[in-house]
Amino acid sequence: MKKISFFLLFFLIFSSVFADEAVQKYNEKSFDALFKAVSKYYTKDELRKIVEKSLESDEITEKNLAFIYSPLSLKKQAENHETYFAKLINDETVKAGVDFFEKYKALFCKIYAETKVEPGDIIGILNWESKLGLVTGEQKIIRIFAAQYFSGEKINDGLIKSGEYSKEGAMSVEAGKKRVERLKKNAFSNFKALLIQAKEKNFDSLEVKGSWAGAIGFPQFMPASMKFAKDGNGDGKIDLFVMEDAIASVANYLKLHGYHEKGSVAAFKAYNNDKIYAEGVKKYSDAVRNAGITSGSCEEKSSVNPQAN
Repeated sequence: MKKISFFLLFFLIFSSVFADEAVQKYNEKSFDALFKAVSKYYTKDELRKIVEKSLESDEITEKNLAFIYSPLSLKKQAENHETYFAKLINDETVKAGVDFFEKYKALFCKIYAETKVEPGDIIGILNWESKLGLVTGEQKIIRIFAAQYFSGEKINDGLIKSGEYSKEGAMSVEAGKKRVERLKKNAFSNFKALLIQAKEKNFDSLEVKGSWAGAIGFPQFMPASMKFAKDGNGDGKIDLFVMEDAIASVANYLKLHGYHEKGSVAAFKAYNNDKIYAEGVKKYSDAVRNAGITSGSCEEKSSVNPQAN
């Protein structure tokens, strides 16, 4: 008998879970907790329709959930971050960072005057998160949050029964269960934030696209982090798919998460609590700084040298 492929196995597990959810077998206690958090904005019928729609599956969602819930997920994420070093920190990406600074120099200088956050550190985050706006994701993020909030335990039970936790390098079943609880808690915060923002800013929560983890826009903010977002172009709106807003939002996030008190690396870890991520952002930021991009650039009349090392 041929070995069942990794994604086929997850497809079978998720298909069963979502089939149950589609006929309204999601936990009513969890639904009521979500409704209580957003009842100022939604009736129960409105929320129920959104929940049922958000629990519909698709190929992208199944693939991303397979990655998220795998007992090897954290290990694979760390390995992926290591491979990002060569892809995101090289002569080409550093030159792109220098050009990026020159394009938005007036804004970077204005923001530095207001926040004292170095341009290179902002560019480092944006390079690592979306390659300066080139990669933002195709996941309908509400589906990720709905699955994590309503179905995480069922998905994990399926993985335990299928033997995924017995594979070499997998976390323990106990660690996996604790992680599922953390994912559910975070999903609740982001689900709630997305639903509230949809009403306040008049967009369709079911159609918002982002990363495999549910992050949005050029700076890849999670919905629960949108409270730190800023209007960078002065149009009275915040849109993280507008680069000026993305730049201002990253600066504000870093400033409010220990940038000045604990240092840039601590703020990078607050942005993404992964050691390799923080090291990667710092390494790229240093490379851009060595190429001439510092707050001192705001005082210079001549252009920096994009060929500098």
